[in-house]
Amino acid sequence: MKNIDYRNIVDRFKVYGNFIKAEPFGSGHINDTLLVELESDGKNDKYILRKINGYVFEKPGLIIENTVMITNHIREKLLNAGEKDLKRKVLSLIETTDSKYSYIDDDENYWCMMLFIDNAYTVDFVETGKQAYEAAKTFGKFQKYLSDFDVSKCHVTIENFHNLSNRLRKYDEALKKDIANRAGGIEEQIEIARKFRYIENEFEKLQIKNIPLRITHNDTKINNVMLDKNTDKGLCVIDLDTVMPGIIPNDFGDMVRTFTSPAAEDEVDISKVSVRMNIYNEMVSGYLSEVKDILTEDEITNLALGSKIIVYEQAIRFLTDYIEGDVYYRTEYPEHNLVRAKNQFALSESIEKNFDEMQNIVERYL
Repeated sequence: MKNIDYRNIVDRFKVYGNFIKAEPFGSGHINDTLLVELESDGKNDKYILRKINGYVFEKPGLIIENTVMITNHIREKLLNAGEKDLKRKVLSLIETTDSKYSYIDDDENYWCMMLFIDNAYTVDFVETGKQAYEAAKTFGKFQKYLSDFDVSKCHVTIENFHNLSNRLRKYDEALKKDIANRAGGIEEQIEIARKFRYIENEFEKLQIKNIPLRITHNDTKINNVMLDKNTDKGLCVIDLDTVMPGIIPNDFGDMVRTFTSPAAEDEVDISKVSVRMNIYNEMVSGYLSEVKDILTEDEITNLALGSKIIVYEQAIRFLTDYIEGDVYYRTEYPEHNLVRAKNQFALSESIEKNFDEMQNIVERYL
């Protein structure tokens, strides 16, 4: 993100004040996200500026269109419910000077800008049961607000995003080609990937069940929920780039993946990686408190299966990216993606061990 004239980019949006600074913000792996400060009338105003990754998202304009539709829909629901704190309960995109919601620079990069949510925070892994409950409840509200949204109007921003079979085909191809000459040193991980390959059959069985297509977030990581600094209550869901038609078990599965482990997804010591059942319990409680009346029986009975599928899928994605030479995820050192893959395989082991109890907890809350 060096050698970019951020002041010029910010000037393309309908914001006012003297440019103070723009600096990297957050812990995302894909898009460039910056915190922008402007000085106006003696006070500093904050905004979030994002450059959409054109390698990952082939049609960034679709992301912008989805985000505008989704946030408008949620805002209307909040207004009808009498919500006053709209700036903190739903993302607020800022128009460009030509009344659009994205600026396209000379290199065809798409930029968007939104209000910064004050007095709020995110976490990269859950520290307390309350955080798990509130974050899951917030994702549940997000789902509930969009339960009547016309799925046909929402664009698919990444084809086959949560298609495990497709991910495994790409993994097989990467392993065969081995363009970065890395496959020779990861025999143990290749064997673990083979051990869990049966999950592909579970995934394929899930596809033929009567599970409705809904508008889903598709990246329900714990750090995609804003929490209030004073109360720890959930405020709103952020990072809407992958909001598109999908199924509920996938969203639930990614919550399990990022909520329940006591360690970050790039923790080197995999002995620290496991499903914390107390956190899982709080997560299920918070999520179902919002959505159990709108979900079908098939959706609910396959929630825990979603965690098996998504965690294995993510392990395969990290391992594939490592084999291909780190072309997708941002990395900080050569074996970063390999560490992430090992981490997710360890979480798959823990889910396997605790799966029956995970199913039982879902049933108890119904």
